[in-house]
Amino acid sequence: MFNALKNYFLLLRMDKPIGVYLLLWPSLSALWLASSGVPDLDVIIIFCFGSLLLRSAGVVVNDILDQEIDRKVLRTFNRPIANRSISNIEAWILVILLLIAAAFLLLFLNLLSFYLALFCLVLIGTYPLMKRFFFAPQFYLGVCYSMGIFLAFANYQNSFPLSCWLLFFTNFFWVLGYDTVYAISDRKDDLAIKVKSSAIFFQGKELVLLWACYLLLITFLFLIGILNSFSLLYFLTLLLNISLIIFFMFSTNFNKPSECSLFFKRNNWLGFGIFLSFIVAYI
Repeated sequence: MFNALKNYFLLLRMDKPIGVYLLLWPSLSALWLASSGVPDLDVIIIFCFGSLLLRSAGVVVNDILDQEIDRKVLRTFNRPIANRSISNIEAWILVILLLIAAAFLLLFLNLLSFYLALFCLVLIGTYPLMKRFFFAPQFYLGVCYSMGIFLAFANYQNSFPLSCWLLFFTNFFWVLGYDTVYAISDRKDDLAIKVKSSAIFFQGKELVLLWACYLLLITFLFLIGILNSFSLLYFLTLLLNISLIIFFMFSTNFNKPSECSLFFKRNNWLGFGIFLSFIVAYI
């Protein structure tokens, strides 16, 4: 019984909650922006649980579809589905249960949010396939991990104004940046098994891509502040976020997989910093 629970715990990546945080921060930022700084507590709770459920469903689907690949990679060969600790049927049942729970949360949001959620399901189901034929699946992940932004605006404004799109592109380039670094640590294995990633496509130009992504991220955040006439506190926290980016970039040896993994995890603090910017913007 204990081993079974442990396997499900590992399958859901509960030992690695960073993926939930990276999905949650932009969603919370969007809630603050879409609601002009006064989001409802129940909606915040819905988005928190929704991030957990959808990310969990996503990693299970990913492991089901990628099990043959995972068995060939040192970092992933011992995942519960890859090592057959959990069967495909058990995994699919878990996905269904997670999606039922997520669907229940949608009952408390509006109709546009429901339609967007259906689109999210398509993204979740197809993302694992991108590495097989799309030159940079991180572009696709950037869209997947930004859907919470559209859901927030759908729920509060029933539309997608310019601020929504600026925040979307902010998050898109953030995801592209940190997940490219994450992919660097897998590049040797990915080349061997012939799957694609932005770390392979931009090999030799990773730093150019990263600086471009983070420069665009800050630019879009600055434009959001100007467009919404945010307070000085917002722009001061942008300086804090810029400092974090500079520290991350100059303190990381991108030739070492362990440091690439640390860079990826550190982006949790940048996500929180961006969220903090939107909180203080309305003080």
